[in-house]
Amino acid sequence: MKLLHLVNLNSTNIGNGALILGVERVLKEDWPEVEFIRLAWDDYTFCFKEFDQGFVDLVNSFDGLLIGAAVLFNGRSYLNHTGMRVNLPLELWEKIKKPIVFYGSSNMCWPYQKYNNLEKLKGTMNYILTNSKIIFSVRNDGTKEWLINLLGFGADRIEVIPDPAVFVPTADNFHPELALNRPNIIVSLNGEDEVYRFGGPEREKFWQENADRLDESKIRTIWANKPGWDNAKHAGMKHLADAIHEIWKKWHTNVILIPHYFDDFKLIADLIKYFPPSFPHREVVSSGMFRVTETEYFYDLYAKVNFVVSMRIHSMSPSIGLGTPMVALTTQSRMTHFLHDIGLENHGIDFFANSLCEDLIKISDQCLGEPKTIKEKLLFTTQTLRHKIKIFNMKVKLMFEGN
Repeated sequence: MKLLHLVNLNSTNIGNGALILGVERVLKEDWPEVEFIRLAWDDYTFCFKEFDQGFVDLVNSFDGLLIGAAVLFNGRSYLNHTGMRVNLPLELWEKIKKPIVFYGSSNMCWPYQKYNNLEKLKGTMNYILTNSKIIFSVRNDGTKEWLINLLGFGADRIEVIPDPAVFVPTADNFHPELALNRPNIIVSLNGEDEVYRFGGPEREKFWQENADRLDESKIRTIWANKPGWDNAKHAGMKHLADAIHEIWKKWHTNVILIPHYFDDFKLIADLIKYFPPSFPHREVVSSGMFRVTETEYFYDLYAKVNFVVSMRIHSMSPSIGLGTPMVALTTQSRMTHFLHDIGLENHGIDFFANSLCEDLIKISDQCLGEPKTIKEKLLFTTQTLRHKIKIFNMKVKLMFEGN
């Protein structure tokens, strides 16, 4: 059984690697006969290829299409055929003869952000959700609720599955960032969509007031030029720097800053300036960025540290699956929804909270002081999620084998 797996194959955002390998790992474990032939989704995203009849012919030459667990919905204006990242005209969807599975799709939209081509999206989703040869699932990050609210339909046909990045495999390697004979902690920041992420309630109010009279790019430009728009970001970074420094003083930690994508380097620079001058010079290191091909190496470092502070989703969820004590610094509802869904809401801290420093020190004491208890909790959570995704995998297997 050969499935064409549509994935962000050439991406240098390593979280895509966690999703690709996580999906293929759990499906292969539950369905040994399946094989995956990867197709670079980013070739279509950046217009090196088009979703056209050639794409349809390619899909029909395999046993089915597996649309990987990446962001599917982002509201970009160029998605003129479908309103989503599989921008295949509706009349061509009908020419696909093989089964299709959307495996844990997600969204990347912020409150009051305009969703372009919404009517096209509604038409495409109506086709998808009423087609017996298509299984449509989203990640357990609130995407189902968000999508139903956007579409106004679909509640009974949208399945929810655990984030497959929980199950990312690793390969044992040497990591020069690690220090011997002292606790190692990872800090993963997220500078993506900075204007939306760090604007807070004032940003949402500004969007709400201007959405009907200005286009999205104009609103964004005006907001980003307002003095003080990022005050909440800098307040949070100061609290975070203070907490990391206090944790170091108590536990003599080796601090490893890990960028997942280019946006994160700016936030690393923002954080560094809030440390005492000698601290980053002596106690802080940083890793580099890696391609999808290095996913198992990259996440092996996560498996070998003692504690992870995650602002990125695919720093958070792989840490859980690897059993590495972690806390999520939440800046978006997808993170809080995910943690609540899996019963780990106590492992999330609101990045904008005035109590961030105190809260992070408290949970670091638990994770560094009682690692066995935390690891047991994460193991139980991972086993529960694995059982849920196995049930879904059996549905996928039955559909493909029945066609």
